[in-house]
Amino acid sequence: MTLPTAQAAVDDLQHAHRELLRLVDSLSEADWERPVPYGEWTVKDLIAHVIGDMSPSGPGLILAGVLTPEFIAANSTSFDVRSRNRAMVEERRRYTREDLRQLLFEAHDAVIAATLKLDESHQPVLDYAVPMGTDYEIKVEDWLWRGYHDRQHAADIRRALKLDYRPEQLPFLPEIEEQMRVIVRTQEGFLRAVYTVADDAWQETSAACPPWTYHDILAHIASNEARLQTRLRSAMGAASEAELQAVNDVDEWNAEAVKARRDRQMEELVDEFLAGRRETLQVLSRFHPEHLSGGVQLSSGESIPALEFIDRFAAHTSRHAGQLVPASRARRLRGDGK
Repeated sequence: MTLPTAQAAVDDLQHAHRELLRLVDSLSEADWERPVPYGEWTVKDLIAHVIGDMSPSGPGLILAGVLTPEFIAANSTSFDVRSRNRAMVEERRRYTREDLRQLLFEAHDAVIAATLKLDESHQPVLDYAVPMGTDYEIKVEDWLWRGYHDRQHAADIRRALKLDYRPEQLPFLPEIEEQMRVIVRTQEGFLRAVYTVADDAWQETSAACPPWTYHDILAHIASNEARLQTRLRSAMGAASEAELQAVNDVDEWNAEAVKARRDRQMEELVDEFLAGRRETLQVLSRFHPEHLSGGVQLSSGESIPALEFIDRFAAHTSRHAGQLVPASRARRLRGDGK
C-alpha cells in the first residue's frame, strides 16, 4: 500500500506541475527567448532544465535498494549540480519549443510511478538524514516532495516576463571562482527550503529563531545582501565609516529590515534576495588579488580575509534555510516537525 506521505508528495507535485504547464502554455514565441534574471539562461533554457533527466530519481534508487547513508554522504559533499545542469540545457538547445513542451508534460511520469510504489518497508530509508549545509538537514522523505522545483522555476519565468534583464558575464579571481560552488549550493538550498514551505505556515513563529516567523526569516535573508555588499566593499577600501556603522548594530539593523518587509509577499522577497545576490556577485567580480587579504570589517571590529567571509555568509544562508524546514509541506503532514 502506498505510503500516505508518498501519495501527498505526488499530489503536491502534480498540482505544481499543472500550474507550471499552464504558465508555459501562456508564453508567446518571444517570451521563450527572454533572459531569466539573474543568470545566463533564457526561458527556453530554463524549461529544458525543469524537465530534468526524466528518470525515477531518488524514489527509483530507494526501490532499487541502492540508497545508503554512505551514498548520500558522498554525493552531498562532492556532487556539483552546475555542470550537469549546463550539459543538459546545452544538449536540449537544438530542441523546438514543441519538443520541450511535450517533454515537460511527461517529465515527472517516471518519478511519480516510482514514488507510488513506496510502502512501509521503505520507511527506514526515508528516515535517512541528508546533509544540505551548515545546520541544514532534511530527510530522504523530503526528496519525494519535488513540487517545490516546479514552483521555484514558475516564479523564475514570471520574473523573466516582468523584468527587462540583460545577462552579463562576471569575471572572478580564481580563488573566488573556487568558492562559487558553495555560494550557488547555499543559494539553491535556501530557495529549495523557501519553495517547500506550506502556504499557511509563513506567519507562524519559528521555534528555531523566535520571535521571528518563517516570513521574517525570508525577509531577513532578502534584506541581508545589502549588508554583505558593504562588508565586502570594506575589503577594497570602498565602504565608508558611515556605511559600516549603519550595519554594525546587527540587532537593530535586522529588526528594522524585517519590520519594513512584513507586508511583502513571498515572491517579492525572493525577487529581492535574488537581485541582491546578483549585486553581491557583482561586488565580488570587482575584487583584485590585493583585496583578498585586505580584510572584511565585521561588526565586532575584527577583520577577516574575504574568502573566509564568503564561507561565513554561505553558512549563514544555509543556517536560515535549515530553520525553514519545519514549515515544509512534508513536515506539516508528518505532524512532528522533525
